[in-house]
Amino acid sequence: MDSHLPATPATTPAQEQKASLSVLSYTPKQLRQQHVVNIDTKTLLKIEEVKLYLEGKGRSERTRDKFEKDMKQLAQRANLDVPQDVELAIARYKLLDKKTFQPTNQPATNAYKQKLCSVYHHYCKYYKIPWQLPRYTPEPASIQPPNTEKCLLLVATARAELSLKIDISVQTGLRPIEVQGYKGLKVKDIHFDECTITSRNTKGCNPRPPIHITQRLLMKLGTYITEHNLQINDLLFKGDGQRYSEHFRRFKCRLAKKLNDPSIKAIRLYDLRHAYVTKQLRLTQNCEIVRQRVGHKNLNTTQKYMHLLAGASGDWIIASTKDQKKADELLNDDFQYVLTTPDGYMKFRKPR
Repeated sequence: MDSHLPATPATTPAQEQKASLSVLSYTPKQLRQQHVVNIDTKTLLKIEEVKLYLEGKGRSERTRDKFEKDMKQLAQRANLDVPQDVELAIARYKLLDKKTFQPTNQPATNAYKQKLCSVYHHYCKYYKIPWQLPRYTPEPASIQPPNTEKCLLLVATARAELSLKIDISVQTGLRPIEVQGYKGLKVKDIHFDECTITSRNTKGCNPRPPIHITQRLLMKLGTYITEHNLQINDLLFKGDGQRYSEHFRRFKCRLAKKLNDPSIKAIRLYDLRHAYVTKQLRLTQNCEIVRQRVGHKNLNTTQKYMHLLAGASGDWIIASTKDQKKADELLNDDFQYVLTTPDGYMKFRKPR
């Protein structure tokens, strides 16, 4: 019976030689050609074994897939069992062209190199390979979130389902994987009586309090749930966060070309969360309150946004009304109550 089974292919001398080679002995031309080198079966199996180990430790599918992808990139450039090879490969790492997948002359950022080091650290830890983790200091990068007008433009011009998801991101600051994906929003997370949304935690962050949304968004959600015949435990949107990101990327590129506005193309999906955090800081002027609202684990993460307030003009939009219904609408629209005048007018304001 065993005689009918296909024989396991033996490792060729060339593969054995590649496994024992050190990237330190490669010429510069060979280093540039590392991206086209096939990964031997033994290395692939070792990467898969660590991936299964991470699954057993409760790491998410997204984290495991990212580990596999990064480790294969390193395996094409270095011998994974020789830490000095991997260190040099990471130090010389060049970004790939997104269309051709060929190496470019653009070096990877320190932040990306640090992530590669963290990924390889799992490999070394599992196979008990002695290695001292290098330290790459990420380059300081400023955040420029889109303004309110740009966010409203995105919501107004996107197609129905994508428009709904963008509106949720703008009004709640949820991460893409908290909107769509296996940890995304469910029907039961929409509270119609309280006009709030609750979300599940990701990235090991702290629980977030219920997030208030506008009546307009609440009505759109109710219509969407009814049209799609969703049940209480169903996910609002099918697919994962990556699918949401891809749809948003294609949409913003088309819109930027149509309106001849390059600034729209520069908006990333995660920038909608940045815009929400910045808006909340302007409204509350309190980092701790905002930290709790957005689910940051450390206060330092929230404080990174404070420099954006330094460039604020300090101008306010002023509104006043005697009507209680109108006052409720202003509060839902992020206006702050200031005072009530002797003649009964309620004064509100919000930053421009």
